[in-house]
Formats: sequence, C-alpha cells, structure tokens
Amino acid sequence: MLLRVLGPLETRVPGEDGPRRVARKPAALLARLLLNRGEWVDCGRLVEAIWPDRVPPRSALSNIKSYVWQLRRDLLPAHDRGPTIEARAGAYRLCADPAEVDVECFRRRTADGRTAMARGDATDAVRHLEAAAALWRGTPFAELPDEVVAPVVAELEELRWEVRETLADALTAVRRHREAIALLRDLTAADPLREGPWARLVMTLVRAGRRSEALATYDDARRVLADELGVDPGRALVEAHRHALAEPAALRVRCDLPRNVPDFTGRSLETARLTELSRSATTTVPVVVVDGMPGVGKSAFAVHVAHRIAGEFPDGQLFVDLAPDGEPLGADVLLARLLRSTGVRDIPEAVAERAAAWRAHLAGRRVLLVLDDASSSDQVRPLLPGSAGCMVLITARTRVLHLDAIEPVTLTPLPAAQTAALFRSCTGASADDVVREVVRRTGGLPAAVRAATALYRTRPQWTSEQFVTRLREETTRTAITLVEPAYRELDDHQRRLLHAVAAERDCGLSDRETGRVLEHLVDHHLVVAQSPGRYAVHPVVRDYARHVTPALRQLTAV
Repeated sequence: MLLRVLGPLETRVPGEDGPRRVARKPAALLARLLLNRGEWVDCGRLVEAIWPDRVPPRSALSNIKSYVWQLRRDLLPAHDRGPTIEARAGAYRLCADPAEVDVECFRRRTADGRTAMARGDATDAVRHLEAAAALWRGTPFAELPDEVVAPVVAELEELRWEVRETLADALTAVRRHREAIALLRDLTAADPLREGPWARLVMTLVRAGRRSEALATYDDARRVLADELGVDPGRALVEAHRHALAEPAALRVRCDLPRNVPDFTGRSLETARLTELSRSATTTVPVVVVDGMPGVGKSAFAVHVAHRIAGEFPDGQLFVDLAPDGEPLGADVLLARLLRSTGVRDIPEAVAERAAAWRAHLAGRRVLLVLDDASSSDQVRPLLPGSAGCMVLITARTRVLHLDAIEPVTLTPLPAAQTAALFRSCTGASADDVVREVVRRTGGLPAAVRAATALYRTRPQWTSEQFVTRLREETTRTAITLVEPAYRELDDHQRRLLHAVAAERDCGLSDRETGRVLEHLVDHHLVVAQSPGRYAVHPVVRDYARHVTPALRQLTAV
C-alpha cells in the first residue's frame, strides 16, 4: 500500500485499478499522523487538525476514535505487513515503512537522482528524478491548516524545484533537449524571478542548436528582472548569454591531442578494454587512471587510446599537461586555463566556482579529456565532468590516486618479443646479438627502447660490438632521466631500502617499518612485489641505484 499526501490524500492498494479516497475529516486525521509518522500525536493536535476553523464538538474525542476505526477498516486492513495506527491513552501514531509513504519515496528518489548526477550517470539520474516528479500531484498535506504544515510544505516545494532543475540538467546531458526545454519553460513561467531556470533554458537552447531562441530567452529574462526587481542579470545568466553569442565559434571542435606514434607496440588488451569502455560514456563518465613505473609508456598509451576512440567524442578531445615544467599545477590554475580556452573571460575566484563553470561547459557535450601526469586526487578531481557524455583518461606515476568509481589500468614492461619488435620496427636492425642486448638492458621499458633506437640510428657506422658497449652507458643515462625525479621524492629510509632491494641485501630496518616502506615503493612503481615477502627492482631502476650520483648516495647513507 502507498499512502499519498503529495496532493489530495489518497491510498493506493496493489491490484486495485484506482486510488481509495478518504473523507475530509478522517483524511485530516490521517494526514496529521503522516506528518509525524512514527511519533505519538496527542488528541489535542488531532482536534486542531480536524476542526481548525471552528469550535470542536463535545464528541470530538469519540469522533476521533470513530475516524481511526474507519481508517483501520477501510484503508489500513490488518495484515502481517503494511501501515498500522497504534493507540495509547490520549494519543495515536502511524507506523509505516518509508517505502509506503509517497513523501519519503519522493525524498529517496531525489537523493538517488542527485547521487547519480554526482557520479556522472545522467541516464540513471533521469530515471530517479522522473519517478520523483511523477509522485507530485498537488499541494502536500492539503487537508491540514497552513500554520501546521507551512514549514514542511515550503521544504518540499523547494525540493521539488531542485528535482525539476536537476532533471532538466540530466535530460540535457542525455540529449533529450526538447523535454528539457519544455520543463524549463514551465519553471520560468511558474517563477520568472528565479534566474536559475532562465540560465539553464538559455544553455539548453544553445546545446540544442537553437541559438536565436536562446538570445531571445535571455532578453525576456533580462526584461523581467529589470521590470520586477530593477536588477541586472546575475553571473550565471550572463555567462549563458555569452555562450549563446559565442556558440558558432565554439562549434569548431577542439582537438589538441599529441601525435600518436605510428610504431606503438603492444597493449592490445588494454586498448580493447578502454575502447569498449568508451562506448558507455553515453550513460556515465568513465574515468580511467593509467599508472606504471617511469618510462613504461603511460602518456604514449593514453594518447594512443585517445586517438583510437576520438570518434566517440565529436565535441572535442583535450590533452592537459598537469606538470608542464616538472612541477604540478594546482587545480585553480588548470581550471582557469581550461575555462579561458573555452572563451570564458570572467573567471570565478573560488576553485569550486571554477569547477562548476567547467562542468557547466561540458554538460551536454561529448568530450574526451586526457589529464597527463597527475600528482594527487585534489589536483584532478575538480577537472572531472559532472554529466554523462564525456570520458577521462588520467596518467599517474603512483597507484594511490584516490578517486571514486575509477577504472584502474596498471601498465607493466613489454614482454621480450614485443620489446624486440619495437626496436626492430624503429631501426630495421637484424643482428640478433644487438636485439638481445637491447631487450636485456631496457627490460621492456618503451622509453629505454626508444633511447636505444636513437643511439642506433645516429651511429650507423658502428659495429655490433661498439653499439653494445655504448648501449650500457646509454641505458644508464636513460635510467637517471627516468628514475631520478621519483628518487628525489623519497625520504632517507625509502632510499636506503630501495638500494638494499637493488643490491639484494638487508637494509637494517625493523620488519614493520620495512613492510610499510616497501609498500610505498611498490605503490610508486620503484619496487616490484614478486610474491608475498619477495621484492625486486626493474633492471633500469637497479642500473640507477648502482650509478646514483655521489650527492644522492651521501643523502641515503648507503
């Protein structure tokens, strides 16, 4: 059974065609009990609810007993389950599960829709918010005096506004523009002094390609605000107007992905997995975090996949270097750059407002966002889209990036056969001894393989023996380039333990401290956990540990 108070009070029983209506006075009593579901309501408050504008009859208490009896008989039949009215001396209470009261169902569906939008699942948000909106039939608790229900009704009315505005956002995100526009027109007509629906309506008309209507709508809103309140449009409405004016330029799709290397090798399973995941971006926002040791090819892989799936995101493919000079940029700087690149001139001061403006720009668009070299969750979280249609590829040096609902991809060094194939495809080398030495020295790291490739190409006159001899020096230089930035971030204990693992000896730390430090090194891909209690380092990391500079060797006290 469902007790419905979001409109004229009625009950619905499963299996029955229509609702059961309730007479006015029993309805007032039931509404008062529903207002305080689960609480004891004394007869004095019930009398005020049933006879608000007149002196109650002398038989009021007897009448209340009669109304309760009628409700129990006609609307709340005794079952093992279902709502019940309990009685004690001078008071009654209604016991009902939240799922049996439309007000509670409305609140739950609203919360579920809000959560779905926050995680980027606009399709699920539409489902919940449409169900919430459908529960509303009129003024809540209409059977009760205004002075009794005014605070509750005001709260529910405001919640209903949130439902309809968020539903419009969700409908726009899933490209149901016609329904979103109709809903927003209803909202602007119902309360023309609220700027939120006007701003949303302008933006939705722009998204739907109806630019002239968007500009006319802005003029209507500006005129209403000036005539009724004597004020100019606020920031959100002005920004929507700017989007409407700038939309023809914005229609030029932005693609700033770096070059996809033609000899990209391996990663076929990971590529297929992310290609399939990209197709779910119509209903959610896939967020992929690619991590791995230095030089394993995280950025190259992300760019390779981005080019492969670019067709799924016709509104743009953006590449953002999060640490362009080796130093991580803050979310505030990154958001300002992104907003400026979209044409926003009035950049908000607060990070939260910048993030909201960025999400508003992405709403209703299908954009692929590649965030390269993330250093922390706080750096990338504000950059994430809020509504379905987009996808995010993040590369990170560590696997401890704490973001909700991510798809983790950890890249490992290439197998020997793929390492050999990459070197041969880049150089055309055929000497087996050369290829074997490259495979051994580079350990399957694409960055190290490409450094060996550059050496081979620039010294075509060398013999195989000369190349192998110089390769040893080249891989050491590569090791320093790749590993040193991560090494410098380690503390003394972490450095000492890294050297100990590389040399396969004891480091002098307690077992508990050793375990903690080892896990840190594993998370930063400087040490590999081979099996429980057994750790090793990659050949390139070992090469770096053996040839670390004297200054750093002194810091580690090794």
